[in-house]
Amino acid sequence: MMHLDDDLFEHLPLPAVHWTPGHPARLNRAFTRAFGLGPLPLPLLERPDGTHHTRLSTPNGDTRICRVLLRTRPGGDRLGVIEDVHEYHADPLTRLPGRRALLLDAAHGTPATLALLDIDRLDRLNRRAGHAAGDAALCALAGVLAQGTRHWPAQAYRLGGGAFVLCSPQVLLPGHLGPLQAAFAGALLGFGVRRTSFSFGLAHAPQDGTTLAELLTQAERRLQRSQRVGRGGLAAELVHLLRHARLGSPPDSRRTHLVGS
Repeated sequence: MMHLDDDLFEHLPLPAVHWTPGHPARLNRAFTRAFGLGPLPLPLLERPDGTHHTRLSTPNGDTRICRVLLRTRPGGDRLGVIEDVHEYHADPLTRLPGRRALLLDAAHGTPATLALLDIDRLDRLNRRAGHAAGDAALCALAGVLAQGTRHWPAQAYRLGGGAFVLCSPQVLLPGHLGPLQAAFAGALLGFGVRRTSFSFGLAHAPQDGTTLAELLTQAERRLQRSQRVGRGGLAAELVHLLRHARLGSPPDSRRTHLVGS
């Protein structure tokens, strides 16, 4: 039976994993430097020979999109060589995963909830305050989404323009976005940008669809409805109510619209 030479495996320049049926997987030095000793995604070991994509966690808690080349050797043992391709899938401005990453993740399953967010009046902000202010708003929302999703299972993506997507394996409700709206407004104050919010639309599987395209379509309809009713949707209304509660003055009597659900 042919086995991979231990010294050669350890000194491969790219992260690699080697395993035989019924035995624990072996990780080479490049793998442990890049990703520590964290567990491998179990489905990865069961996939057929060829090129696959997966997410691997680094020792500092980041998640990287990686391309894995799997091969079965003549003796039955298997080798996986890993290349970090995260930068190819990342949005260059905000550093969030971009469209390619969204499509890649959607190929592995449909989220329970998809939220489509759009920064309100971004074009007007660009015209009045310059594109640097618009870029600051985009980066501020990206940072808020990245930080906020650390507290519940979700992945944020930037689609382009002022549009972002949140995908979660759990049900998200409009109230989940209230704290994100407040954090976004607070982050913008640091850049001298005021009165900028985001609107959103939610879609849930399976009732709103079972594919990424179906969920995006339904979420976009609800986003457009949110923007017609009032910029910022329910999340902006929650911030409005909280602000007046702190000031001790009554909020205005306009009706809260549950436009995001």
